[in-house]
Amino acid sequence: MNFKGHITGGTLAGVGVAGLAIVSGYSPLNQAVLQQFIETPFSLDNSITTLAGLFLITCFMSLFPDLDTTSIPQRWFYRLLFVCQGVLYYQKKLDWFALLAFLSILPVVHKHRGWTHWKITPWLISVFLAAVYEYFQVRDAWFREFNWENVLQFLQIYWMYACACIIGHYTHLLLDSKSPLLTFLRNDKNHH
Repeated sequence: MNFKGHITGGTLAGVGVAGLAIVSGYSPLNQAVLQQFIETPFSLDNSITTLAGLFLITCFMSLFPDLDTTSIPQRWFYRLLFVCQGVLYYQKKLDWFALLAFLSILPVVHKHRGWTHWKITPWLISVFLAAVYEYFQVRDAWFREFNWENVLQFLQIYWMYACACIIGHYTHLLLDSKSPLLTFLRNDKNHH
């Protein structure tokens, strides 16, 4: 599948994940939420920002396995990443800034179609980021040590973000697969 196909699939999956967040109550969308967003549009602590974040993470993970090759999509991805990191730094969300920094270099640490295309990768990334977050929480604490229970608690609190990561990644793998339905759709599209 090419970049256009992956971004289309990621966009559709991102809308689905955001819809799941609304329906499940993880990130409600109602008049009060919209009013809060209108009053403080640059706040990162609101439901609209959560929905946008879930959408972007899903899209990001739908492209993640192919960001290890030098390409125009890779260049645009890192430009967008630079802007996102600037916003996170400006908003003093340094823990999220660090998580995004760690995540952004992961695609380029191995060859194309290597570990980034494994089925277990999004699960490993979710646990890795939760562990990094826990590390940042305890490194400056005096009477607290790294604890895997806190990592699991982080994953329970931010379960929807883990879902976005997993769904986005599996969207990419599905679109790269030799599924008979996808093969039919690709071939049918080429005949028109």
